[in-house]
Amino acid sequence: MNAKKLIIFDYDGTLSDTSPGIMHCYNTAAGELGLPPHTRREDFVGVIGGPLEKGFATLWPDLPASEIPTRVLRYRALYATEGMAQPAPLYKGMRSTLLTLRANGFLLAVATLKHERFIHAMLKENDIDSLFDAVCAYTGVETKRDLLQKAGFLTHVPVKESLLVGDSAYDGQGANSVSMDFAAVLYGWGFQTEADTQPYHPVCTLRTPGELPPILLAAR
Repeated sequence: MNAKKLIIFDYDGTLSDTSPGIMHCYNTAAGELGLPPHTRREDFVGVIGGPLEKGFATLWPDLPASEIPTRVLRYRALYATEGMAQPAPLYKGMRSTLLTLRANGFLLAVATLKHERFIHAMLKENDIDSLFDAVCAYTGVETKRDLLQKAGFLTHVPVKESLLVGDSAYDGQGANSVSMDFAAVLYGWGFQTEADTQPYHPVCTLRTPGELPPILLAAR
């Protein structure tokens, strides 16, 4: 891996464990139609942090496709109140990792499929909003590829000097689509083993946030 200037983080399952609010809103939105709730952790592996449309289709495959857009709107309405009230702590060691990277001159960004109207409040709640040079979030049409390109545009850093840190296939696909190096997280809700990450050719895998700074500093 070559030296990097910009480190881009996914949010759900990478910076923060947002699972309580996400699980609650999925189950509540679907439960209004009489669909059974999902309570097992493994049911949400690969769902948390991804597009809501795919999440509903994965969790409730019998849900008519025509109903999914309405459930997505209901989810977002619930998340604005009930979901945001659920705990969403940073992963252990994440704050010190971000501070170490900032202290060593790296630019930091967020690229998330979480809706823009939620992400800024969540960054502020965890007291890390001031650490990021760019926050790129979903507004209704963006893919991960779009968000990564926006982060590079806002920070004026080329792809070859950027790294995406993420926990899911959506992150790996996004990084690959713009030829950006990818660090795969194993502590979140997407990848559970190193084998899961291999289709996306990560430059490294991370079992804890604290493993990242030494890798980046060694590449300088």
